[in-house]
Amino acid sequence: MSKYSDSPVTRIRHLVASTRFRALLAVGMVLGVGGVTTLAAFTSSATATSGNIVTGSINLQLNSVAQTTLTKSLNFNELSKTGMIPGDSNSAILKVNNTGATATVPLKYTITSTSSGALTTYLRMTVSSGGTVANKCADGTNVVSSLALTTAANQAVGTGNRPLAVGATENLCVSVQLPITPTPPTSTTSSIVLSFTAQV
Repeated sequence: MSKYSDSPVTRIRHLVASTRFRALLAVGMVLGVGGVTTLAAFTSSATATSGNIVTGSINLQLNSVAQTTLTKSLNFNELSKTGMIPGDSNSAILKVNNTGATATVPLKYTITSTSSGALTTYLRMTVSSGGTVANKCADGTNVVSSLALTTAANQAVGTGNRPLAVGATENLCVSVQLPITPTPPTSTTSSIVLSFTAQV
């Protein structure tokens, strides 16, 4: 005979206990799902949006004492001279600018010379920053001194990458000399083109 009575009352008790257990499991499952839903409700996020990203620009322009209007193609007539004889020189101020509404970042510029004519190889060029015509550009900060000009294209004039801030102007004193020796042929000429190339 079984240890436990299999009477109707016992079976009812077992059935009730089993039902309660299943009910508790069901409640536990509901609470578990409810717990996940509650965690998802508490979230947070943030964003960072940049402003406009705009490239800078440079605006290299030239002018001189006689020609005050800024330009990218300057007729530097102040450096011209007729009737030059050995021992003569001519000097003038050339202004390099990084100005105007489109000049928004500093620049670096390089000077080159492309010269032509039979007189070219007899000439010497001196350039100084802040120099004066009265001193034939020998004062100020030296850029190049007594450079022997050639007829080669883009001959370097001084060291490249000269810095120029936004809104700044650098006054360059440019002097061309004809030394006493060697003596050049008479009635010879030279044409000098100075080029200024800028980059950031």
